[in-house]
Amino acid sequence: MIIKDIKPFIEMYKGLGKNFKVRESVNYCEIITSTNDKIYHNKNDKFGGGLYLFKMVNNDVNKYLEEYGEVEPYDELPVNFSNRDYDYEKKIVGIDINNAYWSVAHLKGYISDKTYKKGIAKDDLKQIRLSTLSSLGKVRVYKVFTNGVYSHDEALNGNSRLQNVYLDIRYSTYGVMLEIARELKDDFCCWKTDCIFFHDTENNRTIATEIIESYGLEWKVENKNISKLKPK
Repeated sequence: MIIKDIKPFIEMYKGLGKNFKVRESVNYCEIITSTNDKIYHNKNDKFGGGLYLFKMVNNDVNKYLEEYGEVEPYDELPVNFSNRDYDYEKKIVGIDINNAYWSVAHLKGYISDKTYKKGIAKDDLKQIRLSTLSSLGKVRVYKVFTNGVYSHDEALNGNSRLQNVYLDIRYSTYGVMLEIARELKDDFCCWKTDCIFFHDTENNRTIATEIIESYGLEWKVENKNISKLKPK
Protein backbone atom coordinates (compact mmCIF):
# COMPACT_ATOMS: atom_id res chain seq x y z
CA MET A 1 0.00 0.00 0.00
CA ILE A 2 1.29 3.47 -0.92
CA ILE A 3 0.19 6.43 1.21
CA LYS A 4 0.85 10.17 1.24
CA ASP A 5 1.89 10.48 4.90
CA ILE A 6 3.32 7.60 6.89
CA LYS A 7 3.92 9.39 10.21
CA PRO A 8 0.31 8.98 11.46
CA PHE A 9 0.59 5.23 10.84
CA ILE A 10 3.82 5.00 12.82
CA GLU A 11 2.32 6.95 15.73
CA MET A 12 -0.85 4.84 15.58
CA TYR A 13 1.11 1.58 15.72
CA LYS A 14 3.15 2.92 18.64
CA GLY A 15 0.00 3.93 20.48
CA LEU A 16 -1.61 0.54 19.87
CA GLY A 17 1.49 -1.26 21.09
CA LYS A 18 2.03 -3.05 17.78
CA ASN A 19 5.07 -4.92 16.56
CA PHE A 20 6.41 -3.42 13.33
CA LYS A 21 9.54 -2.38 11.44
CA VAL A 22 10.44 0.94 9.80
CA ARG A 23 13.02 1.63 7.11
CA GLU A 24 13.69 5.11 5.82
CA SER A 25 15.72 6.29 2.83
CA VAL A 26 16.19 9.59 1.04
CA ASN A 27 13.20 9.02 -1.21
CA TYR A 28 10.77 6.88 0.73
CA CYS A 29 9.79 5.32 4.04
CA GLU A 30 8.55 1.76 4.53
CA ILE A 31 6.64 0.01 7.31
CA ILE A 32 6.44 -3.76 7.63
CA THR A 33 3.60 -4.81 9.95
CA SER A 34 3.47 -7.85 12.20
CA THR A 35 1.43 -9.61 9.48
CA ASN A 36 4.16 -8.79 6.92
CA ASP A 37 2.07 -6.19 5.08
CA LYS A 38 4.09 -3.34 3.59
CA ILE A 39 3.19 0.35 3.64
CA TYR A 40 5.16 2.89 1.62
CA HIS A 41 5.40 6.65 1.73
CA ASN A 42 7.06 8.60 -1.09
CA LYS A 43 9.09 11.61 0.00
CA ASN A 44 9.92 12.49 -3.56
CA ASP A 45 6.96 13.18 -5.85
CA LYS A 46 8.94 12.10 -8.91
CA PHE A 47 9.91 8.87 -7.16
CA GLY A 48 6.33 7.87 -6.42
CA GLY A 49 5.27 7.49 -10.02
CA GLY A 50 7.63 4.61 -10.71
CA LEU A 51 7.66 2.37 -7.63
CA TYR A 52 6.26 -0.45 -9.77
CA LEU A 53 9.69 -0.64 -11.45
CA PHE A 54 11.27 -2.12 -8.30
CA LYS A 55 9.10 -5.23 -8.53
CA MET A 56 9.54 -5.49 -12.30
CA VAL A 57 13.34 -5.28 -12.09
CA ASN A 58 13.58 -7.76 -9.23
CA ASN A 59 11.33 -10.24 -11.04
CA ASP A 60 13.34 -9.89 -14.26
CA VAL A 61 16.73 -10.28 -12.59
CA ASN A 62 15.65 -13.28 -10.51
CA LYS A 63 14.20 -14.89 -13.62
CA TYR A 64 17.53 -14.32 -15.44
CA LEU A 65 19.47 -15.92 -12.57
CA GLU A 66 17.14 -18.91 -12.48
CA GLU A 67 17.61 -19.47 -16.20
CA TYR A 68 21.30 -18.68 -16.65
CA GLY A 69 22.84 -19.02 -13.20
CA GLU A 70 25.06 -16.65 -11.27
CA VAL A 71 26.72 -13.66 -12.92
CA GLU A 72 30.44 -13.05 -12.69
CA PRO A 73 30.88 -9.27 -12.76
CA TYR A 74 33.07 -7.57 -15.33
CA ASP A 75 36.52 -6.64 -14.03
CA GLU A 76 36.31 -3.90 -11.40
CA LEU A 77 36.85 -0.39 -12.78
CA PRO A 78 36.57 3.05 -11.16
CA VAL A 79 33.44 5.14 -11.61
CA ASN A 80 35.65 8.14 -12.47
CA PHE A 81 39.07 8.06 -14.12
CA SER A 82 41.40 10.78 -15.45
CA ASN A 83 44.43 11.04 -17.70
CA ARG A 84 46.86 12.99 -15.52
CA ASP A 85 48.95 13.95 -18.54
CA TYR A 86 46.11 15.42 -20.59
CA ASP A 87 46.84 18.82 -22.16
CA TYR A 88 43.97 21.03 -20.98
CA GLU A 89 44.83 23.65 -23.59
CA LYS A 90 43.07 21.38 -26.08
CA LYS A 91 39.35 21.83 -26.68
CA ILE A 92 37.31 19.20 -24.85
CA VAL A 93 34.00 17.54 -25.68
CA GLY A 94 32.03 14.92 -23.81
CA ILE A 95 30.05 11.99 -25.18
CA ASP A 96 27.43 10.62 -22.81
CA ILE A 97 25.77 7.19 -23.05
CA ASN A 98 22.00 7.59 -22.91
CA ASN A 99 20.36 5.84 -19.94
CA ALA A 100 23.62 3.96 -19.51
CA TYR A 101 23.01 1.53 -16.63
CA TRP A 102 19.41 0.93 -17.70
CA SER A 103 20.43 0.27 -21.30
CA VAL A 104 23.32 -2.03 -20.33
CA ALA A 105 20.97 -3.99 -18.05
CA HIS A 106 18.60 -4.43 -20.98
CA LEU A 107 21.24 -5.35 -23.55
CA LYS A 108 22.67 -7.98 -21.20
CA GLY A 109 19.21 -9.47 -20.72
CA TYR A 110 18.90 -8.66 -17.03
CA ILE A 111 15.70 -6.68 -17.60
CA SER A 112 13.01 -7.42 -20.17
CA ASP A 113 11.88 -5.32 -23.11
CA LYS A 114 8.71 -4.46 -21.20
CA THR A 115 10.61 -3.26 -18.11
CA TYR A 116 13.09 -1.32 -20.22
CA LYS A 117 10.34 0.52 -22.09
CA LYS A 118 8.45 1.28 -18.87
CA GLY A 119 11.60 2.74 -17.37
CA ILE A 120 12.30 5.16 -20.20
CA ALA A 121 8.67 6.11 -20.82
CA LYS A 122 9.07 9.29 -18.77
CA ASP A 123 12.07 11.58 -18.34
CA ASP A 124 11.44 11.97 -14.61
CA LEU A 125 12.02 8.24 -13.95
CA LYS A 126 15.82 8.52 -14.13
CA GLN A 127 16.29 8.56 -10.36
CA ILE A 128 14.05 5.58 -9.78
CA ARG A 129 15.68 3.63 -12.63
CA LEU A 130 19.03 4.00 -10.90
CA SER A 131 17.53 3.10 -7.52
CA THR A 132 15.93 -0.10 -8.80
CA LEU A 133 19.32 -1.31 -9.99
CA SER A 134 21.49 -0.05 -7.11
CA SER A 135 19.14 -1.63 -4.56
CA LEU A 136 19.57 -5.12 -6.02
CA GLY A 137 20.65 -7.39 -3.18
CA LYS A 138 21.46 -4.44 -0.95
CA VAL A 139 21.51 -4.85 2.85
CA ARG A 140 18.39 -3.24 4.36
CA VAL A 141 18.39 -1.87 7.91
CA TYR A 142 15.08 -1.61 9.79
CA LYS A 143 14.20 -0.03 13.10
CA VAL A 144 12.32 -2.72 15.02
CA PHE A 145 9.47 -1.73 17.33
CA THR A 146 8.21 -4.25 19.90
CA ASN A 147 4.88 -3.52 21.56
CA GLY A 148 5.08 -0.03 20.10
CA VAL A 149 8.52 0.76 21.55
CA TYR A 150 11.76 0.96 19.58
CA SER A 151 13.82 -2.13 20.35
CA HIS A 152 16.80 -2.42 18.01
CA ASP A 153 18.05 -2.17 14.45
CA GLU A 154 17.79 -5.23 12.25
CA ALA A 155 19.90 -5.69 9.12
CA LEU A 156 18.48 -8.05 6.54
CA ASN A 157 21.26 -9.88 4.76
CA GLY A 158 22.08 -8.76 1.28
CA ASN A 159 21.98 -11.05 -1.73
CA SER A 160 25.38 -11.42 -3.38
CA ARG A 161 23.84 -12.96 -6.52
CA LEU A 162 21.76 -9.84 -7.09
CA GLN A 163 24.61 -7.54 -6.09
CA ASN A 164 26.83 -9.16 -8.72
CA VAL A 165 24.30 -8.28 -11.40
CA TYR A 166 24.43 -4.62 -10.40
CA LEU A 167 28.23 -4.69 -10.27
CA ASP A 168 28.35 -6.21 -13.74
CA ILE A 169 26.08 -3.46 -15.07
CA ARG A 170 28.31 -0.78 -13.58
CA TYR A 171 31.68 -2.25 -14.55
CA SER A 172 30.50 -3.14 -18.05
CA THR A 173 29.56 0.52 -18.53
CA TYR A 174 33.00 1.63 -17.39
CA GLY A 175 34.46 -1.03 -19.66
CA VAL A 176 33.04 0.85 -22.66
CA MET A 177 34.68 4.01 -21.30
CA LEU A 178 38.00 2.16 -20.95
CA GLU A 179 37.85 0.84 -24.51
CA ILE A 180 37.30 4.35 -25.87
CA ALA A 181 40.05 5.78 -23.67
CA ARG A 182 42.56 3.26 -25.00
CA GLU A 183 41.67 4.10 -28.59
CA LEU A 184 41.92 7.84 -27.95
CA LYS A 185 45.33 7.47 -26.26
CA ASP A 186 46.76 10.89 -25.33
CA ASP A 187 43.59 12.63 -26.47
CA PHE A 188 41.62 10.97 -23.68
CA CYS A 189 40.87 13.38 -20.83
CA CYS A 190 38.67 11.50 -18.36
CA TRP A 191 35.45 9.63 -17.84
CA LYS A 192 32.77 10.40 -15.29
CA THR A 193 30.51 7.35 -14.84
CA ASP A 194 28.90 7.08 -18.30
CA CYS A 195 30.34 10.18 -19.95
CA ILE A 196 33.78 10.33 -21.58
CA PHE A 197 35.67 13.56 -22.25
CA PHE A 198 38.41 13.98 -24.83
CA HIS A 199 40.12 16.34 -27.29
CA ASP A 200 37.39 17.49 -29.63
CA THR A 201 38.23 16.45 -33.19
CA GLU A 202 36.03 14.86 -35.82
CA ASN A 203 38.12 11.69 -35.78
CA ASN A 204 37.97 11.38 -31.99
CA ARG A 205 34.20 11.84 -32.02
CA THR A 206 33.96 9.09 -34.60
CA ILE A 207 36.10 6.74 -32.49
CA ALA A 208 33.98 7.30 -29.38
CA THR A 209 30.56 7.13 -31.00
CA GLU A 210 31.33 4.09 -33.15
CA ILE A 211 32.47 2.11 -30.10
CA ILE A 212 29.35 3.10 -28.18
CA GLU A 213 27.08 2.22 -31.09
CA SER A 214 28.83 -1.12 -31.61
CA TYR A 215 27.31 -2.24 -28.30
CA GLY A 216 23.82 -1.15 -29.30
CA LEU A 217 23.98 1.91 -27.07
CA GLU A 218 22.91 5.46 -27.89
CA TRP A 219 24.71 8.68 -27.04
CA LYS A 220 24.52 12.45 -26.89
CA VAL A 221 27.06 15.28 -26.81
CA GLU A 222 27.78 16.67 -23.35
CA ASN A 223 29.13 20.21 -23.15
CA LYS A 224 28.15 21.01 -19.56
CA ASN A 225 30.71 21.45 -16.80
CA ILE A 226 33.66 21.15 -19.18
CA SER A 227 35.39 23.98 -17.33
CA LYS A 228 35.28 21.96 -14.10
CA LEU A 229 37.30 19.05 -15.50
CA LYS A 230 40.69 20.69 -15.18
CA PRO A 231 42.38 19.78 -11.87
CA LYS A 232 42.87 22.71 -9.50
